[in-house]
Amino acid sequence: MTKSLVFIFGFILVFVLSVKAQSAPTRCDPSLGLSKMEHMPPKGRLQEYGSPQATRVIELNKKAIPLLIACLTDETPTKKPIEDYWPVTTVGDIAFLFLCDLFTDSSWQHSTINDVVNWNTLEAAYPNQTSFDSWYSYLKEHGRKHVQDVWYERWKQIDRDVIWDQKEQCFKVDANAARSARQH
Repeated sequence: MTKSLVFIFGFILVFVLSVKAQSAPTRCDPSLGLSKMEHMPPKGRLQEYGSPQATRVIELNKKAIPLLIACLTDETPTKKPIEDYWPVTTVGDIAFLFLCDLFTDSSWQHSTINDVVNWNTLEAAYPNQTSFDSWYSYLKEHGRKHVQDVWYERWKQIDRDVIWDQKEQCFKVDANAARSARQH
């Protein structure tokens, strides 16, 4: 009986620890400084902006992605909106903007990641709305946690294959790595 209880307890402990290790980060790392982000120019991606926050994200490279994903649910407002025509921006909004921009090529037209909530998703769902309105309509319908979960699940699938494209100044999924993984 005692051995059975020890075995069951051990199994439960291993299960709980493995689930905890696989769960999405839940706290936004304040060292990213997203709540202190200031207004950015109307053109360009955040990685081109040169803000202290953008510099920090670029320095972190791929390690920044799960940190930004963790910030998607943070509703802490910035002092002033960082985007033109947005009445308010939150840390989660900025994390979303960063994730979208970091996975957008230098033409600003093509996402380099699929199966996530990004501007393509919002434009398809709310084609006649402004970026702010489409983002907040999506959040009202699905919630920030949903956006975070979708990004986190996709990140778990591709994190090994993501590379920084210096020429395009964005992250891309390395087609060679993805093809190699499928063959094995």
